[in-house]
Amino acid sequence: MQGTPKKIVLLVNDSYFSYLLAKDLIDKHHSEIDKIVFSKAIKNSREKIFDIFKKASLRFFVYRVFVFFLTNFFYRKHTVGYLAKKYKICVTNIEKLKDFDFEGKMYDIGFAFNFDIIINEGFLRKIKKGVFNIHASKLPLDKGISPVLWAFARGDKEIWSTIYKIDKGIDTGDIFRQFRIDVQENDSAFSLYERVCQISGKELEQSFSELINEPTLQKPKEINFESYFSWPDKNFEKMLIANKRKLFKFMDLWISKKN
Repeated sequence: MQGTPKKIVLLVNDSYFSYLLAKDLIDKHHSEIDKIVFSKAIKNSREKIFDIFKKASLRFFVYRVFVFFLTNFFYRKHTVGYLAKKYKICVTNIEKLKDFDFEGKMYDIGFAFNFDIIINEGFLRKIKKGVFNIHASKLPLDKGISPVLWAFARGDKEIWSTIYKIDKGIDTGDIFRQFRIDVQENDSAFSLYERVCQISGKELEQSFSELINEPTLQKPKEINFESYFSWPDKNFEKMLIANKRKLFKFMDLWISKKN
């Protein structure tokens, strides 16, 4: 496929962090992106928002609301939606995967950024090279929701990020690349995930040529136990306090604005 026009589809749950993951790819390959699909699965559902509130700790829920308002009111130019307008990329909003109309197209490759809708086999068959996702853990460890937050709360000194090809399972696909990001002494969960997204996004863009051609993929290592996390709950909050770590520091706003 080298030297021929690419037809790329992006699957995005838009936020400041999704922007950091996708920015380098969009900046350099926007002319080849045919469509950006935005998930509205949670944003348009009071029931799903309330379900998160019931499952998660209050501290995490407040943090998530904070990131939402940060994205929508202060960082409007730091969203994938803004980049789509800047580069005049076609967009569509969906609440369920079946709402997306392929319009008879076959895409060359797809990339998912914090996409919160499960991608089924029928959808994947319409993407020649498959859909690649970034998951911030050393898969197959720490599958599921918010792996960076869980690892940070339990006191980990390093965070891993994995680029992998999505299959019919949850975070179970073949692995393309894994890399480590050290936790810094003054990190909050916010500043750490910000850095993880920036590094992961750069790594993805630098790997684009290999991914669109013939990437070398490896099966996930077999492990003797399941390692899966759901929404950060009261147990998460206890670990966060025990390890004297914070979700957010006010200086994070100043630092992120400089970036």
